[in-house]
Amino acid sequence: MPLFNAYVIVDWSATNRRSAGRADCIWIAHGSATADKPTTVSPPSRTDAEQIIRAQLQPIVASNKERVLVCADFGYGYSAGFTSLLPGVDCGALPPWRTVWQYLSEHLQDNLGTKPGHQPTNRSNRFEVASAINSMVSSPASTGPFWCQFKAGVYTCIPQEQPPQPFACAGGPIAPLRITDRMAKSNTPFRLFGTGSVGSQVLTGIPRLNAIRFDPQFAACSAVWPFETGWAPKKDGTWLDSAIRIIHAEIYPSVRAPLTDTIKDRGQVRAMWHWARDLDASNALIHEFAIPPGIESGSAEDDIIRSEEGWILGCSG
Repeated sequence: MPLFNAYVIVDWSATNRRSAGRADCIWIAHGSATADKPTTVSPPSRTDAEQIIRAQLQPIVASNKERVLVCADFGYGYSAGFTSLLPGVDCGALPPWRTVWQYLSEHLQDNLGTKPGHQPTNRSNRFEVASAINSMVSSPASTGPFWCQFKAGVYTCIPQEQPPQPFACAGGPIAPLRITDRMAKSNTPFRLFGTGSVGSQVLTGIPRLNAIRFDPQFAACSAVWPFETGWAPKKDGTWLDSAIRIIHAEIYPSVRAPLTDTIKDRGQVRAMWHWARDLDASNALIHEFAIPPGIESGSAEDDIIRSEEGWILGCSG
């Protein structure tokens, strides 16, 4: 049997202004497993995007008999050791990934300057958040780990060029890439601005994902792969608890060829939706949730992935 009854694929954006229907905006492809093609929408703000995602989840949770896969194209974690850089957190109170999610949710502010009764501005304080982290762990010999801002010198604690790698701090070196980033050839989550940068998407995306995952109406029936689910069995066997209605999984659309489209981002979410739906229809999608090739069960890498860094769905080497 297929794992899911519906799929929601999100191409995220950290832009500081309202923008929709073009390249480098948020694009969402969603639809049921029986649909010929997904519905694609481009909400003008992260708040609008969150509302659209929630609207797809609510009827499935209410039915209490279906399951939906929700995927977004930003990192769900950082390189091993990053949690130790966060100021004022108890690193032992929660798993590392949860510590990061909670910290960013508490410090990242979105829609700054929105007036009552007006549309969300979509303007965030992501550079301030990154600067605050850098300021606590940087030294004259090693600045970072976040780097590259929209205008050099605005934030003195964010260097414009990539600092020496790996980033050296008192707690040990922080690699620029996660294990899954190296395998998928994706970019560093520490670069905040410029062509190919993904760092700002992580900073603005995780708080939204956290709000959905731990919302009281979804919390009891949601799980984040692989942090909360573990790996799917490589052979036949049960995996997900029957009470789980929502699975969240990170994606990197560039590992799949986009469908032909006048807007690349829209073509990418359409391609990822069809990839997930078609694999699931042949009962093969479950294998993408299994432990990745080259990662030994119970190894240090396995523990780092499942507790801190996360993994990109469909990234199998």
